[in-house]
Amino acid sequence: MSKGKMTRILMGINILVFILMTVSGGSENISNLVRFQAMNKIYVFQGQWWRMFCAIFIHIGIFHLLMNMYFLNSIGGVFESLYGSRNFLIIYILTGLMGNLLTYAFGELNTVSAGASTSLYGLIGLGLGIMLNYKDNDILMQFGRSFLPIIVINIIYSFMMPGIGITGHLGGLLGGFILAGAFPIMNMDISSTTRIISLVAFVAIAIGFVYIGNRSVMGAL
Repeated sequence: MSKGKMTRILMGINILVFILMTVSGGSENISNLVRFQAMNKIYVFQGQWWRMFCAIFIHIGIFHLLMNMYFLNSIGGVFESLYGSRNFLIIYILTGLMGNLLTYAFGELNTVSAGASTSLYGLIGLGLGIMLNYKDNDILMQFGRSFLPIIVINIIYSFMMPGIGITGHLGGLLGGFILAGAFPIMNMDISSTTRIISLVAFVAIAIGFVYIGNRSVMGAL
């Protein structure tokens, strides 16, 4: 697969879903968001786990879509060239799921949330994780450090602006940071021990978020 092709495919899916939502009731209509399988704790608790996956490709309003697609276009191809299209896609989806798992654990009960930003923060977290796993590579260390101001600015923005799902962003960030130890950059090595520990940590944290989320919903109902 040519460089950046998976990034373009993901952008195409997001745009297509947005168009379908727009012509079938609107992307900011709560009922339509629920119908298109946006993230909601109660529905997830009732067994609709796929919402945590589907929500990655749903956007609430044109500004939300444009901001995320601009960012995906800016950094997606870079990470795809580092990790290869297949692993890039796996990381993109898994970090998005981790973001929505944190929302399930600590988010508001009746909130409907969606967006690729869970996965995009996952890529930022991946950049930070690169610093931890490739300390002897000055170029990769500099690449990872370039994301530090982006994180600070975006987290401040997330807290200041109403309606932004900070839990999803932080969960994606955490997921990407962990998965940097599980997926080596192409033509580079990470020890088997580091990879196993990273995968076990990712799964354990995900299970923990499910447990916390289940308890929070049961306590509220």
